[in-house]
Amino acid sequence: MFRMMDFKRIGATIFLIAFTFLPMQLLQGKQNDEWFPFCIPWTYCENSKIDFSFLLDKPAGKHGFVTVKDGHFYFEDGTKARFWGVNMHSDKACFPVHIQAEDIAKRLAQLGCNIVRMHLLDYGEPHGIVDSKRSDSQHFSDLQMDRLDYFIYQLKENGIYVTFDVLGLGARRFKEQDGVVDYDKIRSGAGGISFFNEDIIALSKKFALDFLSHVNPYTGNSYLDEPALSMIEMTNENTLFGNWIIDRFTPYYKNEIDRLWKAWLENKNRDSKEIYKDWSIDREFKFELQDAYQKDIYNYLRSIGVKCPIGASNIPHDNLNLIADSEMDFTDIHPYWDHPYKKTRIHNRALIRQSHLNPDTIINQASRAKVYNKPLVFTEWDSIWPNDWRALDILTTAAYARLNDVDALFLYSYNGGWGMSWDDLEKKIYYPTVVFNDPAKMGIFPLGALIFLREDVQVASDTYYVSYSLDSLFDMADPIPDRLRLAGIMYLSKLQKKFYESGTEDLGPTGVIYPNVPDIDKEKNKVVSDTGEIIRDSKKGIFILKTHRTFSFSGFIGGEEIQEFNGIKFYTEAEFATFTVTSLEEKPISESGHLLVAILGEVRNKGQKLSPHITKKIDDLRKDIYILDKGKAPILVKGIDGRVSVKKMKEKEELKVFILDEKGIRKTELSVEEGLGYFLFNVSGMHNAIYYEIVRK
Repeated sequence: MFRMMDFKRIGATIFLIAFTFLPMQLLQGKQNDEWFPFCIPWTYCENSKIDFSFLLDKPAGKHGFVTVKDGHFYFEDGTKARFWGVNMHSDKACFPVHIQAEDIAKRLAQLGCNIVRMHLLDYGEPHGIVDSKRSDSQHFSDLQMDRLDYFIYQLKENGIYVTFDVLGLGARRFKEQDGVVDYDKIRSGAGGISFFNEDIIALSKKFALDFLSHVNPYTGNSYLDEPALSMIEMTNENTLFGNWIIDRFTPYYKNEIDRLWKAWLENKNRDSKEIYKDWSIDREFKFELQDAYQKDIYNYLRSIGVKCPIGASNIPHDNLNLIADSEMDFTDIHPYWDHPYKKTRIHNRALIRQSHLNPDTIINQASRAKVYNKPLVFTEWDSIWPNDWRALDILTTAAYARLNDVDALFLYSYNGGWGMSWDDLEKKIYYPTVVFNDPAKMGIFPLGALIFLREDVQVASDTYYVSYSLDSLFDMADPIPDRLRLAGIMYLSKLQKKFYESGTEDLGPTGVIYPNVPDIDKEKNKVVSDTGEIIRDSKKGIFILKTHRTFSFSGFIGGEEIQEFNGIKFYTEAEFATFTVTSLEEKPISESGHLLVAILGEVRNKGQKLSPHITKKIDDLRKDIYILDKGKAPILVKGIDGRVSVKKMKEKEELKVFILDEKGIRKTELSVEEGLGYFLFNVSGMHNAIYYEIVRK
């Protein structure tokens, strides 16, 4: 057997013939099993080759306010607006000191991030903006507001937009002087109660007015007049269609909403005893209450001068909730894969090995929220640590979001939560929902920016529609059959939902018309987008993206047939790896003189300990892992051995390959072989790198 390093001893012609025709095991020894540290920095990296700030248009807001036209975001001057960004969880992360804010903003721009969601600002200081020294929750901390203002100013200067919830109904804890009944017993943010209690509604309107009319001294604008404020939402993950919310009402609020329901029944000439036992299962009542509330808040926000698009909340998993949300300017959803359902326990299933017909994949979850002629936003999404296969999910989510012409995505979360400030951040490690230094997330994030913001992937050719009457949804208490009927479509083409007042459209005896999509289950384990650019094979666990400027061959590709596209080939025996090559010029890969290759496999914390898997089949929800030890720094990447070939563009041509470090700085130049119309070079775990820069002249 020849080992990878023995290739230098073989003549170029023989080497190329071997590359083309022989299986990998005849060309190298045992696949690299070494792990190496590769922590992505959060500080700006001077002279980095991983710098995609060219995708951003500085300063944010230069094209005017974001508006909605023809179902998408546009700026006032007619420029199309699309956002690829991250969350900052406000438990300290939204409040860096000034010098940190400057560094963070420059670094996010470098990574191709053009928007930040400031999440849960309504904590008490030092975790949020509410003045903790007061006996009410109606005043803001001067120090916290100054830090937030300066951070937003720096983001704006670097071409990065912001968004946040504005009603103070996320993490807010009401206090005695607020005059809220059971202020110390209700859940944070008064979830559910905020839809009907007049005292809380009044307090939330006051919070919005005080916050949005605040003038940022660094920009000179109030947030009402700030064009870098891309969009706002009323609140976070709040709905009357969630039992986990309404089950926590105290007796006082249970009685209040029960009285409202009985008055509503009387107005409808209905008897509560004839149909329902209580208000919580009366779907029509909950819909009308939530819908009326959201319209009232929308009109209020417009009345105080809000200019940007307004959304409601972000968990529209029930179609009635979605109808209410669709009365706003955009819809929003939080699709997650492997979200921890217990602190020490997750499922650890490879997303790429789930059938495209599984309704719980990230893309199929997103399909629940796409409404005809409305922009779709993911203000949160992620596949969660310690999922072994999470490195692939940035690529797949960016590609399918672009296929479906999604308007904005926010990875959750760059930093924050559980007291994660910016101090001594280098010593902290990645864990469930903090991604700033994770190679599997921020290492691949810039490639997602190219796919999504540069529009490397084409939008789907076809659009399918599902139509519902309002009455049919009052009866649709079980959403599972509906989700199963729609699963898979957004992997193929676009999908949009249409809603009609009952009797206004002939929707047949069921009141629902589903699209006929003959290609969706032609192959249970494989789906090809209608553009032909995206191939997903869940049986093999392989994702292939073939566009003019980006090519990816990723997943469980070890030993698979060599893939070639636009003159690029890659082969490895590693069980799981993501291989992506992208043009760093506006030219296609085959013509570009400057390419970036990213190769990444499994990622884990040093000393991380997980229990063995317990499963019966690949999509079994009982396939759990137990997190015995989250480990410590540094974050480790499993070495990938493989080989890359680059087709010659012309007879006399020079090709150089450079290994890049975590900052995107050139470490060493790699040896390149030449012959039979191709250049070849080997990648190896011994390089301690995931990035390779290709320059050809």
